[in-house]
Amino acid sequence: MPTSTATEHRRRAVVAIGGNAITAESEQGTYQEMLANCQALARPCALMVAAGWQLILVHGNGPQVGNLELQQMASYPNTPEQPLHALDAMTQGLVGHLLHRGLSPGAVAADSPITTILTHVMVQHEDPAFDNPTKPIGPFYGREQADRLREQHGWSMVDDAQRGWRRIVPSPRPRHIVELSAIKGLVDAGFTVICGGGGGIPVTSSEKMTGVEAVIDKDRTAALLASSLGADALVLVTAVESVVLNFGTPQARALHDVSSAEMTRFHQDGHFPAGSMGPKVESAIDFAEASEGTATITSTAGLPQALEAGATVGTRISRPKEAS
Repeated sequence: MPTSTATEHRRRAVVAIGGNAITAESEQGTYQEMLANCQALARPCALMVAAGWQLILVHGNGPQVGNLELQQMASYPNTPEQPLHALDAMTQGLVGHLLHRGLSPGAVAADSPITTILTHVMVQHEDPAFDNPTKPIGPFYGREQADRLREQHGWSMVDDAQRGWRRIVPSPRPRHIVELSAIKGLVDAGFTVICGGGGGIPVTSSEKMTGVEAVIDKDRTAALLASSLGADALVLVTAVESVVLNFGTPQARALHDVSSAEMTRFHQDGHFPAGSMGPKVESAIDFAEASEGTATITSTAGLPQALEAGATVGTRISRPKEAS
């Protein structure tokens, strides 16, 4: 088994992958579809390892939780429904298993064993997100079905970009990763670790493990994890190669090497909507401000070249250097 000395020369990166990269919108979410997608994700991850990076993977779970909800609804009342935080736990196991299969054998360095950590993340009771649910989860419904689900389950439902009605749940900020010491020990020992799936299982007590009906943004959890581990890089994988100012207009301009102060100004000017790039930009700024590392936003195809300063692929955000 590798030891900490085996990883001293390697740069450490927390890489956050969206659940839609594991189940695309055009797919049903079969086991073979998800496995094939995870195997495809393994190729750029292998390139990062070959370039000297040690990886910690965080993944989303939106489509997978949505499918579990559909299964529960179809089998009710023959089988009992499970709470949302239990669905988070189930999908951590499933997606962790799929990523593990995709990454091995031969996709990562031979001296880098892989493991998945079931991860609980503490949130605060008083987080304002509990009074203002905003996170859409699960499938799209017609208006009549949405009204029925609202009445039967007490769900909050919204029209999501005129594509249909979806359930929305609170998305509180992550405050503490309960299994952080175990994750750190494995990372220091040279493991490729898959953790923080779906943003983590939300709990309000690390001792009683009291689960709550919420979904934590996986990019925010990845940023917290990266700063807690002293990572050199936070990589937020999305559908676009780089973050773009004035997106969709003739003035559109890709951003490549940007300070956290500049990115904050752009965000305050309204360039990154809350429903799209906003949470990724906020998470990237949080990590850059809390560490000496660089946050990179790019596509799967952009790895690993997007992590290198000056590259024309990816958006790299770092804290401004202090004047000497």
